[in-house]
Amino acid sequence: MPKRQATLSAASAWAILGVLAFLFNGVRRVIPVALQPFSQGLSPLGWVAYGLTALFFAYAEGYRGFQLRFSPLVVRRAMLLDRQQPLLRQVLAPAYAMAFFHASRRRKVTSYGLILGIMAVVAVVKRLPYPYRAILDAGVCVGLSWGMCATALIYVAALRSGRAPDVDPCLPQEP
Repeated sequence: MPKRQATLSAASAWAILGVLAFLFNGVRRVIPVALQPFSQGLSPLGWVAYGLTALFFAYAEGYRGFQLRFSPLVVRRAMLLDRQQPLLRQVLAPAYAMAFFHASRRRKVTSYGLILGIMAVVAVVKRLPYPYRAILDAGVCVGLSWGMCATALIYVAALRSGRAPDVDPCLPQEP
């Protein structure tokens, strides 16, 4: 397994900032709909669903998906980026950190499958009427926001400790 040393490099910073921008763009796009209940109102049952959905997404997407899995992987791979890495990996650092290339076949299939699955769910949710879409978008906002925070905090912790997260970076097998 490659080194676990964590040092700041332009490419690792770009990788993390790019991933954070990608996640922030998702929040930016759904937050107007997620906030509609505060101006249009919900029934009492609707508010319960709104709160429970936010809690579910905080746990399932934010904690389990991001904090325990995706964010440590992104930070670990970002920490591999230094001046010795090929220029393409440095330029495309966010995509590299998210394991869209130079990753094991299994990890690439997972990364691409996840993004395609998310795109399919987004297409379906966009067709939902009010208040269902607003309730789901609120959960997505919570999950993505948790993911941004987890990624940033894990990155800062790695820089402070000098050690990258102890996760498999899912690199391809060397021939």
